[in-house]
Amino acid sequence: MPILRMQPLLEAYLGFVCLVFLFLIALDVSGVARRETDSWNTRKGYAPKTLVIIPCRGEEPMLYENFIAAKTQSYRNYKLLAVVDRNDGAYGIARKARVACLQPSTRFKRCSDKVRRIASAIVAFRGYDVYVILDSDEKVGERWLEELLAPLSDARVGISVMFPVFKPTDRGFWSRIKQVWGFVGQSLLESRRTRFAAGGSMAFRKGLLDSGSFRFFTSSKYSISDDITLNLIVRKKGLEVAYNADMHPITYVRENAATLFEWANRQTALSIFANRKILYYGVCYYSAEILVLLTGIVGTFAVSPLLLLLLLHAASSVMKNVSRTGEPSAGLVLISLIMPFFYLSNLLVASTMRSITWRGIRYSLR
Repeated sequence: MPILRMQPLLEAYLGFVCLVFLFLIALDVSGVARRETDSWNTRKGYAPKTLVIIPCRGEEPMLYENFIAAKTQSYRNYKLLAVVDRNDGAYGIARKARVACLQPSTRFKRCSDKVRRIASAIVAFRGYDVYVILDSDEKVGERWLEELLAPLSDARVGISVMFPVFKPTDRGFWSRIKQVWGFVGQSLLESRRTRFAAGGSMAFRKGLLDSGSFRFFTSSKYSISDDITLNLIVRKKGLEVAYNADMHPITYVRENAATLFEWANRQTALSIFANRKILYYGVCYYSAEILVLLTGIVGTFAVSPLLLLLLLHAASSVMKNVSRTGEPSAGLVLISLIMPFFYLSNLLVASTMRSITWRGIRYSLR
C-alpha cells in the first residue's frame, strides 16, 4: 500500500528529471551548433613589432624549457622579456636561457603582482605595436606566436588567445582531474557567445590600452586579474576575442589534493568575482547533471532499465573528454563522471571566499 501511494510522486519526480535531461541535451546540441570556425580577415604579411611579456614569480618545474620554446619562434619580429625580481629564482633561469629581464616597477600599487609586471613592461617598452602575455608555466610550439598574432590583422579583433592543455607528468588521480578541469575553458572559448580573454597566452594591439584603459587595467577593483580587466576593456570597446582552437600551449602539471583544490577554488573565485552570474548558472547546471546522473544509475536498477537512457548525457561528456585527451581509459571515464561533483564543490567553496592567495601574495575579493 505505501508503494501505491508513492507511485504518483515517483512519476512526478521522474517526469521532472526527464525534463531536466532534455534541457541538458538541448544545451549540448546548441553548444555544438554555436561552435564556429573563426574566419577573420587576416592580412598576409602582417608582422607587427611585438613584445612578448613573461611575468615571472618563483621557479616553474620546466621554466628553462619554456623560455627556450618562447625564444625559438618561426615569427621573427619580436622581443622576449621576462619581468622578474633579481632576487627571484626565476631570474637566474632567465639569464641562463639568455632572455632579457626587467625589474618590475614599484609604481603600480593598486593591482595584482602579475598586472604590475605586465604594466611595468608596457611602460618601459612603449615602441611596440603588439603586446603578448605568456604565462611562465606554458610551453609553446614553434608557430605559436605567428598563429596568435594573425587574427589581430583584422580590425574587429581586440584580443587573440590560445588556451593551454594540462598535461600530467604522472599518472596521479589529481593531476588527471586538473587535465579534465581545463576542458571547461576550451569549451567556453569555442563559442563567441561565451568566449573570454584568457591571460595565459594572449595578444593585443597597443591601442587597446589607451590612457583611460591603462588606468582601469592597473587601478580598478578588477585589477587583481589581467584576464578580467582586459576582458572588460575589450568588451567595452566593442571588439572581438579571437580563439585558435587548433593550437594549444602545454602546461605540465603534477598535483595532489591540496594543490588542486587550492588552484581550482582560486580560479573559480576569480570567475565569480568577475561575474556573479557564473555562480548561479554553474550551480544550476552541475546540480542538474548530478541529478540526472544519480537518477539514471539508481533508477536503472530500482525502477526500469529504460532509465539507462538518462546516462546518455554523461556518456556524451565522457566521449568529449576521450576525444580531447586521445587516451580512452577506465580512469578517464570515472573522472568524467565525478567532475560535476568537483565543479559544484568549487563553486560552493569559492562563493564563500573573500580573499585568495596567489604566488604567496594575499588579495582581497571584497
